[in-house]
Amino acid sequence: MSLPVSGRVWSGTLRPILLVPLLIALSGCAALRTDFAAVERDLARGDAEAALQRLGPLQDSRLNRPLYLMNRGMILRVAGDRAGSIAAFEEAKTRVGELQAVSLSETLAGWTLTETASSYVPPVHEHLMLHVYQMLNFLEQGDLDAARVEALQIDLGLRRVDPRDGEAPDGGDALARYLSGIVFEASREDSDALIAYRKAYHAYRRGGGSVPRDLQQSLVRLTDALELHDERDGYLAEFGIAAWTSQQDLRGRGQVVLLVHDGFAPRLRDESLLVPAPDSGHLIRVALPSLHRRPSGLAGASLGVNGIRHQAEVVERPADTMDRWLSRQMPLLISRAASRNVARYQFTRQVEQDNALLAVLLNVAGALADNADTRSWRTLPDRVWLARLFVEPGIHEVEVLLDGVAGAGGTRTHRISPGGLLVISEHWPGGGSGATAQPLRSRR
Repeated sequence: MSLPVSGRVWSGTLRPILLVPLLIALSGCAALRTDFAAVERDLARGDAEAALQRLGPLQDSRLNRPLYLMNRGMILRVAGDRAGSIAAFEEAKTRVGELQAVSLSETLAGWTLTETASSYVPPVHEHLMLHVYQMLNFLEQGDLDAARVEALQIDLGLRRVDPRDGEAPDGGDALARYLSGIVFEASREDSDALIAYRKAYHAYRRGGGSVPRDLQQSLVRLTDALELHDERDGYLAEFGIAAWTSQQDLRGRGQVVLLVHDGFAPRLRDESLLVPAPDSGHLIRVALPSLHRRPSGLAGASLGVNGIRHQAEVVERPADTMDRWLSRQMPLLISRAASRNVARYQFTRQVEQDNALLAVLLNVAGALADNADTRSWRTLPDRVWLARLFVEPGIHEVEVLLDGVAGAGGTRTHRISPGGLLVISEHWPGGGSGATAQPLRSRR
């Protein structure tokens, strides 16, 4: 049996009533129902399987699918399941590409209802790190050709973001360009390697960081090999380099590259203020994200080959990039928060003319639904360290040390082929998660 409902009753009473549960649902529709603090504790204990299980609530979330895949790919990677990690990252790249053209309805929801009402589209720096870790997966498998494809995708993506210079707006492109140069150089594409190294050099300078010593040597070596003597001499003077090994002398050697992924990326927290408007009593809520860093305290790392030791340098600081990104986003976030409050105020004032109680319910529900978007790729590191050594072909004892970390690192025997590239990764979660940390190793 059905009852007739007039247009006036629908527009004046039933439609606003239905909006109350809708607003409440939106407050949690994209919320992180996964306990990421527990995920981090599991990883710190070396229990990747438990960390994967905790990601379960994100798996079927349409709005959070890319976030689930990126975190899953990272956890599988440090667990040694490169095939699983590669599959997760590839699906993540596909989903992110589909979300680049954000729907109008989701855009309007972000402006008028809540920041978490839209799909999670990773910012440029996270998108870059997605390619970086996929590149490392392939390199650790020994698949240089697939790693080279990632380097090309990084360049194409940055040129879409910045057609003139190919630069990331908030940084985060230095390591991506640096690793791309290493891949091109290992592929004997010296011109492309030099272009990538130059872009890495400019990214480090733009971000205010120091240029890694190995990158300095690489710029000198390749400009010399390509007979760009004026550019080479400029680097020699800037870096204070008096001697270098020529590209020709390195041709028959292999190389070992160590990367240490240190700590966890900063987390975003909801900083909210809920107050009544002095003139009307309507609730006004301003919810904005704030950045909270979790450094691990790792003092350093080093790579040794046959007793020759080379100190690693910090080559990427995702925490600094997130800080710049959030600072740049803040004016827009404040503007959107203001717009949502204005929209809620105007809507509840209209409803108030017919039903004062319903207007109060809508005002409260809308205020409770408005949360800051605190979603981010939480399993990214706080810092990345890198060391690189060129070695003669043959069997070598390769040692990794993490400074001040008892039982970390170790020595293994590897056969290095002429022109070969061995990439070793150590994931050190550190003590910021409140658990006893263990190093997690991903290597080929």
